[in-house]
Amino acid sequence: MKKLLFMIFSLIIFTSTTYGQTVYKSLQDLRDAYIEGFKNSDTEALLKVYSDDASIHHVDGSILTGADEIMKLYDGFFKESKGTIEFKNISEDQLSEDIFFYHDKVFLNIEGEENTRDIEVVNIAERRDGHWRVIKSYRWPKP
Repeated sequence: MKKLLFMIFSLIIFTSTTYGQTVYKSLQDLRDAYIEGFKNSDTEALLKVYSDDASIHHVDGSILTGADEIMKLYDGFFKESKGTIEFKNISEDQLSEDIFFYHDKVFLNIEGEENTRDIEVVNIAERRDGHWRVIKSYRWPKP
C-alpha cells in the first residue's frame, strides 16, 4: 500500500513539474517571439503574441484594444524607429489552468537614442486552442 501511495504521489509530482515546465517554456516562447518580431520590425509576428481581443495599457496612458489598434501601434513605431528589446522575468503566477500572470522588466534600445528605456510590464496570458496569447498588457516606465 505504501508503495502504491508513493508511486501515485511521485506521478502527481512529476506531472505537475512537467506541466509547469511546459507552461514556463511556452511563456518564454512568447517572449522570444516578441523579441524576434521586434528586432525584425515585424508587426505580423508581434500580433501572433497577442489574442485578437487583447488590450495594451501603454506607457503614455493610452489603452489600445484589439488587433487593429495594436497593429497601428507597432506599424507606427517601426515606421519611425528600429530597436532591440530584452526581458528580465520578475515573477510568474498561475491564476488558473489556462491563465498566467507574469511580470517582466523590459529594456528597450532604440537606434539613435543614447539611453536604454527601462519599462515594467505585467502581462496576463491565456491559453487558447493550445497556444498562449497575451490578453492584457500593462506597461509603465521606471521612474
